[in-house]
Amino acid sequence: MNEQEKQEYLQGYKKAKEKGVPFFPDAIIKDALVALVIFLILVALTYFLGAPLEEQADPADANYTPRPEWYFLFLFQLLKYFPGNLEVIGVFVLPSLAILLLITLPFLDRSPYRHFLRRPWVTGITLLMVLGVLILTVQSILEAPPPVAAASGDQTADLYLKNCAPCHGPSIAVPAGVNLHDVIAEGKHEGMPAWSGDLTTDQIDALAGFILSPGGSKLFTENCATCHEVGELVASDPIELRKAIEQGQSYPPHAEVEVTDWSQSLGGESQAKLLNFLVAPDGQRLFAVNCSPCHGKAVSFSGSEEDLRAIVSQGGMHLEMPSWQERLSENELDLLARYVTDPAQVPAGQTLFQNYCSSCHGDRIPRAENVEAAKEIIAQGGEHQTMPVWGQVLTPEQLDALVAYTLEAAQGTSVEVGQQLFSQNCAPCHGQFGEGGPNPTREGDIIFPISTGEYLKTRDDFTLREIIAQGQPNFGMSPFGSAYGGPLDDEGIDAIVAFIRAWEDRPPVELPPEVQVAHPDTVSLDASQIFADLCAQCHGPNGEGGIGPSFQTPQFQATRSDEQLFNIINLGHAATPMIGWGDVLSAEQIQSLVQLIRQFKSTGTKPTAKPGAVSFSAEVMPIFEAECIGCHGTLGGWDATSYQAVMESGDHAPVVIPGDVPGSLLVQKIQGTHSEGTIMPPAGKIPQSAIQLILDWIAAGAPDN
Repeated sequence: MNEQEKQEYLQGYKKAKEKGVPFFPDAIIKDALVALVIFLILVALTYFLGAPLEEQADPADANYTPRPEWYFLFLFQLLKYFPGNLEVIGVFVLPSLAILLLITLPFLDRSPYRHFLRRPWVTGITLLMVLGVLILTVQSILEAPPPVAAASGDQTADLYLKNCAPCHGPSIAVPAGVNLHDVIAEGKHEGMPAWSGDLTTDQIDALAGFILSPGGSKLFTENCATCHEVGELVASDPIELRKAIEQGQSYPPHAEVEVTDWSQSLGGESQAKLLNFLVAPDGQRLFAVNCSPCHGKAVSFSGSEEDLRAIVSQGGMHLEMPSWQERLSENELDLLARYVTDPAQVPAGQTLFQNYCSSCHGDRIPRAENVEAAKEIIAQGGEHQTMPVWGQVLTPEQLDALVAYTLEAAQGTSVEVGQQLFSQNCAPCHGQFGEGGPNPTREGDIIFPISTGEYLKTRDDFTLREIIAQGQPNFGMSPFGSAYGGPLDDEGIDAIVAFIRAWEDRPPVELPPEVQVAHPDTVSLDASQIFADLCAQCHGPNGEGGIGPSFQTPQFQATRSDEQLFNIINLGHAATPMIGWGDVLSAEQIQSLVQLIRQFKSTGTKPTAKPGAVSFSAEVMPIFEAECIGCHGTLGGWDATSYQAVMESGDHAPVVIPGDVPGSLLVQKIQGTHSEGTIMPPAGKIPQSAIQLILDWIAAGAPDN
């Protein structure tokens, strides 16, 4: 426009401005129309495109990397440049300064000009802020998500490795009677800090349990390695292994060997650890023997299976040793060098090795050609051989098993974790090997084995998880999943399923048992011989029970008529390993078996000693001290600490009725014939020899002798 048109426009604009435009309805209608258009656009976008939502957050998914919405990505990226204690700058200081700048902007910039080129400071600062937000947003989108942190494996083992192993080495011998929790919390010996300032009470409890709980490998070394190699017992029948431990000197192969009475020297938990070590999958056992002395229960590792295989098979130079020349004196370096060169001749160096080297080397002492070479390696540090070259020691199959188990353990769902949870929650009913047995919650019911090849092949992992989580109330099994009121979370249930699934390659129990039966015409008509050949394998030689129910209990005898017993033997028992013998035995033979079973009525277990021969103080009380006093003496209810307490205490006293073996509540609890509650002790039956002593003592009138 020319100068005249421009002047006319400015004059008209000035008059309109002086007159003004009313806010209502002129301005508000315009604002409302614009807001309505924007609202309709948002509704249309929501309807046709939808609001994308991610999956529900799963704290158990270690592979999930959380990321904010796109409009917060610049802050997300900004935090990467302010790690650790500097986070407060990126989270609070810088955003607060930016907001403060916007608030004070009208006071800082009072320029009358409206064009952005006439206001360079404000325009420049604004452009810099917008450019920074755009660059940070684009950078956050282009960068890959942060890698998943390395799995820490067993958290307690990691705590021990970081806080205890540098001084104590791979294990600690704790004297009897020491309150280890207080020692860790308060630091009760010279040089040890009070860990209560750094660790929670739960962490200290976990550490105490880790230190005090011996592994199966150590138990094997202490109790079995003198006569046996690990591989020799690994292939054995688990049930036979348990008999060998429970019977001790009475076990036939031990008859001419001087062995310890393991039923007394090893508690129920230690027996379970030893047995589970021997029947464990190859990978778990190899890790326990070869890796746990240095690595504890697990190794922190987040790489691929190929990377782990390379580390394990090649061994050697995967760790660096610090330089010790500045931390040790010349005399200590010399002593340590002479010790690793010839340990037998320099026993004084053992303490130095335990304090400074065993956290990485464990019990394996590295060897050097001479003292000078050893001293140079120790003084300078650097890469050196810290792990054997397992590729030259293990077979390819063993290497595969070890790598697979190590990865499982690093993810925190190892078979060993499942084994511990199974022992605590499942073994009291299912047995340590899943072999089943009398149902402690239902009188006369037998729990079918869950470790047979047939059972495992016909149940997938989903089914096993649901059974554990929801329970089977119809069979007396309570829910164990936390979602159903139980004590286990999803990770714990997964670990138990992994442990159960590990049985599949070599099932500990195979049922129904293989019974060698001759042709019916050749089977003896003598009921005792038939019972010994066919029935005792499941029901015990004296009808005391085993895989099958006991014939000696009054409940069994009272709840089954002769006709029912005949039909069970003839046709078998559905949903149990009991097969039908009607095609093998004649009607006369089955009837003779029924009469023989009736002879077990109310006899109890066959006595092994004359009435009155059992001493309460010398034989019965030690059983109570080993198996009962831990709870019954400190938690109220029945008290097992003295003869008078045994005979008079308890919420359902008396628990011992002199002369009445089957009627005594104590007998019902330790034999599993009770109608309410659980078997005692909860970890499973005490050894049969110990039960027999208690039965004989009660049968003799329960004297205080």
